[in-house]
Amino acid sequence: MNTLSLPQSCDRAAAKAIYTDLCEGLGPAPLAVHADGVEKIGQAMLQLLVAAHASDGGIVITEPSPAFCEAVKLAGLESLLMEPSA
Repeated sequence: MNTLSLPQSCDRAAAKAIYTDLCEGLGPAPLAVHADGVEKIGQAMLQLLVAAHASDGGIVITEPSPAFCEAVKLAGLESLLMEPSA
């Protein structure tokens, strides 16, 4: 399984910076996205993760930080991002 670690601050600039690595990591198997160090996450990163979730293999969020979990909950994306891709 390919892996990608999210930075502490997942703002628009961070989403743009990891876009290529994220795209390259996606494939027929789920991409593990480590979110243990996330302290702040914005809409652009959440949108990027939602799009990655919809890819063939999808993504699996591993070790989400409390800040990550709270942002996902506030955005109403728990059932989408906090559960394994189908």
